Order: sequence, then C-alpha cells, then structure tokens
Amino acid sequence: MDQAHELFEKLQSLKNSEEFLEYCTQILGGVERIHVDFKEKRDRKNSKLEDDDKKNLARAVSGFANSGGGVLVWGLEDETLKAKPITNIQQFMQNLLQLAPQITDPVAGKIDGNWIISNTETGEGFGILLIPESELPPHRVLLNFEGIKNHYFMRSGSSFIVASHTMLEDMFGRRPKPNLALSVKVNHTGNRGKFQDFTVILGIENKGRGSAKSPFLDISVKLPYTISSYGVDGNRHFGLPILSGVNNMSHQRYGSSQTIVIHPGITHDITAINFDLDISKLGTQPELVVIYQIAAEGINLISGQETINVSEIPSKFNLLY
Repeated sequence: MDQAHELFEKLQSLKNSEEFLEYCTQILGGVERIHVDFKEKRDRKNSKLEDDDKKNLARAVSGFANSGGGVLVWGLEDETLKAKPITNIQQFMQNLLQLAPQITDPVAGKIDGNWIISNTETGEGFGILLIPESELPPHRVLLNFEGIKNHYFMRSGSSFIVASHTMLEDMFGRRPKPNLALSVKVNHTGNRGKFQDFTVILGIENKGRGSAKSPFLDISVKLPYTISSYGVDGNRHFGLPILSGVNNMSHQRYGSSQTIVIHPGITHDITAINFDLDISKLGTQPELVVIYQIAAEGINLISGQETINVSEIPSKFNLLY
C-alpha cells in the first residue's frame, strides 16, 4: 500500500473529530506535505461547490494523480490548520466525488472520499479525498478557469505547480509497462502403470499494466530433460517462432515481430518439456532446472532460474502407490 492509501486509511480509522483534528495538527502539521494538502471551503455554510472549491479540486486531482498520489483534507485552514468545519459535509463530499472524474483528461481513476462529523445537528465536519497516483499520467485540467485550464499540475513540497516541459516528458515516459515472468504449468499426459507421463508447459506471463510487444524467450535445461520438438500441443505448434542460431534439445530461443503482443494479465504458452516418472522410485529423479531469459520491446533482458522438484509432482495428481 502506498503512502496516499495508508494516510487515507489512517484518517478514516480515527474515531471522532477531536482525534482527527489532533492527528492533522500534531502529526501531519509537522511533516513535509508531499502527500497531503489542506483546504477550507469558500462558503463553508453551503455544501454547493463554489468556483474556488472547483479550482482547488482541479489542482489537487491533476497534481496528486501526476506525482505520487495524496489526500486532500477539507475543512482546515492551510497555513494555521485551524478548524473550519463544513456544514452538510456528507453532501459536499458527494459533490466533490461527482465532479472529480470530469475534471481532467484523461480521467484520474479510483478517487475515493469520506467524512468525519463534528456536529451531528448541523452535519458539520471534515472531508478526506483520496487521489491515487495515476497509471496513465499526465492529467490535464479541463475546467474553464483562467490559470488552470489546459495546465498539468505537479506536487512540489506543500504546493501544486504547473508542470514544466521536462516534467511532462518524464510523465509521458511513465506510461504503464509490462512486467514479464516465466510461466510454468505441469500437465499429466499419460498413464502406463508405474510409469506416468508429464508435460511442463513454459511461457511468458504479463503481470504488468502495459502490453508486451515482440516477446522473446530463451530456455536451457540439463539432461536427462530435453525441450520437446513437438511444441505445446504435440503437433509441432509453438507459441513463438523458433529463432535461428541455437537449435538443440537442451537450448532453444523463441521470438517474434510486433504481430504478437502479450496483454496485461495474459499468459502466453510457448514451448514444452516432456518426461516420464517411475513412481515406484520417486526421489531418484533429478530436479528439473530451467534457465531462462525473457525480453520484449522496450524491456531489458530478464534472467532467472526455475527449479521443479519432479518427485513431488505425482502427489499433486493423486498418482502415488
């Protein structure tokens, strides 16, 4: 959990307005306000959003979404942290949450809010608005107000500033990227009495938020294990074309052009290793060690090793005598 979410959860957990104000003034007031900002409402007797409220919201949504996320606390004076509770705080927060998704391009997602009541008769209280770090920065303000329209904001210390050209270049460079890992799946493929046949399917899993273009996989194994020449389906179909340069039973490379893309959350099966086990002699079979390298367009080469204890496989398929 990042700092913005942690702060939001902490503020929500405070039992009453007294604890809330003490935490804001004694704890948050003495730290650098990178992930928190305080705002008082223009007309705190009215839950309607005034122009100043909308401007403050727009700067915060753009600024926090573009730079690490944060919590916007409503009902405290920014400089002194003097309490300025807002009448009908529940309705005010609902108005904020309704406007927030319409305030930037692209939309800053997963904004959440809550409130702390200080006076049950008037509904007065304080608001907390969570603005997470964006997965798709930068976010431009859409509201038609002089000084903020079409600007991209960043959090700098305890202020929101208009992003410079260099900052924008950096934000555009933070578009979601793929996070690639080796996928290993074991299938039981044959029953010959005490001899059982198994296939290990190897592929690339994309755990990231961006798509992986032109994926690449390099696989090496040691005897007695070999890379199957029959592909992932037994009919010589591989998930990626076999590349030239290396072509033997213990070392193989696979790659593609931009026509193959592994999207977020997808596992792309590529190749297989076939072997059999004498389940009456478990414990004598050596471990299957897969040495691999993975890459894709714009991603540095990922190297690793996966070790499979094949003697434990039969128990997972209820094949023990």
